[in-house]
Amino acid sequence: MDKTILIIGSNSELAKRTIEELKNKNYTIHATTRQVDLICDKIHQYNLDVTKEYDFIHLKEKFYNIKFDTIINFAGIAIAGAVEELNEVELKKQLDVNLFGLLRIIKYFTPYLSDNGKLINISSMASYGIFPFLSPYSISKAASDILLNTYSIESNIKVVSIRPGAVATKFWESSIEQNQNTFDSTKFQKEKNFLIENAQKNSLHSNNPIYVAKKIAHIVGLKNPKSVYNIGTDSKIAKLTRFLPQDFVNSTVKLVFKKRVEKNCTKI
Repeated sequence: MDKTILIIGSNSELAKRTIEELKNKNYTIHATTRQVDLICDKIHQYNLDVTKEYDFIHLKEKFYNIKFDTIINFAGIAIAGAVEELNEVELKKQLDVNLFGLLRIIKYFTPYLSDNGKLINISSMASYGIFPFLSPYSISKAASDILLNTYSIESNIKVVSIRPGAVATKFWESSIEQNQNTFDSTKFQKEKNFLIENAQKNSLHSNNPIYVAKKIAHIVGLKNPKSVYNIGTDSKIAKLTRFLPQDFVNSTVKLVFKKRVEKNCTKI
């Protein structure tokens, strides 16, 4: 059966691969991005910056006679930093994209969902809040999951949180660029160097984006999907930490992280 899909944040590599999978199913694709020169042919393309409410108001007028079977939100950035050095401006920037961007999607676009329509948000295993020096990103993803789940209770909309582990895409390269100045002092330089090295590694040797895209496309086709999907072994391990004592999780993560940082230092 033909479906009409709205994809937010279509310029990401994972979004593009998912679009290809959905096109193979002959779905009609409407895709938004901050730059319209982007994606691929045979889809409807629009400008949208999820931080700008005016863009939503302008774009919703073009959707007045469309009913979407599914809305998928890929829009997101990742900001890192030590908690004691967190820059409020950077934290607000993180939340404006990942959290308030989702809220604007709910407010302006979910009225165009068809009966039994779905809202899918690409969250992250970071939403489990166990990764040192990634609190801005983790906060935004955890808050988005809470927002999404509460919206599901309050409405008749089926929501899905997809929480992949690290995916081998250029997202990590752009994250390195965004975080060059988020460590203000020299106190955490070893940790910063490790995070950069780990991000570079993730961009090449993490979960295959084609595998993740196929999973997302499969979920789109389900009549009654689950509310949460953990994709990748690393994400499933992160999920398990919710069933363990917090002190045990914290001490284990601290120990493992310290060893990985020190091992990275010996290579430099």
